[in-house]
Amino acid sequence: MADALDREQQLLSALTTEHFTLQGARAQTLTESASRATVYVGAVSSSLIALGFIGQISEVGAPFQVFALIVLPTLYLLGIVTHIRLVECGVEDVRYGMAINRIRGYYRELAGDHARLFLLTAHDDPRGVFENAGVPSGRRPQVFSFASVVATINAVVGGSTVGIAVAAAADPPLAVTAAAGAVAGLASIVVWLRVAARILARRVPRDAPLFPTPPTGNG
Repeated sequence: MADALDREQQLLSALTTEHFTLQGARAQTLTESASRATVYVGAVSSSLIALGFIGQISEVGAPFQVFALIVLPTLYLLGIVTHIRLVECGVEDVRYGMAINRIRGYYRELAGDHARLFLLTAHDDPRGVFENAGVPSGRRPQVFSFASVVATINAVVGGSTVGIAVAAAADPPLAVTAAAGAVAGLASIVVWLRVAARILARRVPRDAPLFPTPPTGNG
């Protein structure tokens, strides 16, 4: 009896330490996500200011196009790297949340009839994590994440790059240039949201309804 009680106390102490460590790891992923998104948005803002100055000096001529076709693709590559890392941080946060919920389930077992005093649920699946965060069950959390914000801004950057490249190469009507940029931007959003879905489906349980299996092949 004494040995069993001692093991129970050691287990509780270990789980408390693990709970604290997981909470710290979750906070770190959120901090990294916010920092990376801030760096990317800051780079975009600075580049737009620089493009505005170059446009005023060159009257949107060849120097502006050359500068834009150097800066904008670089921004787009930075956006890709940022987007992928933000998706990975989101996956890490979900996995940490699932582990915390599993530990909370043990706490609730120990509490017995007093388990109702725990505000958050102990479901150790993605849905339980987002339920504890107050996210409605019908919403896809990945659509409202830092990663999706970066993917949307990056799509505008990519579409602008294509539009400027088309205008510099063939000097077509404005409608053609705008259409080319819009198509490129929409394609960018679709591609990188699919990439995010594949990362999520690979690293979280596939039976979780919040993360459906991504399309295979060309479909």
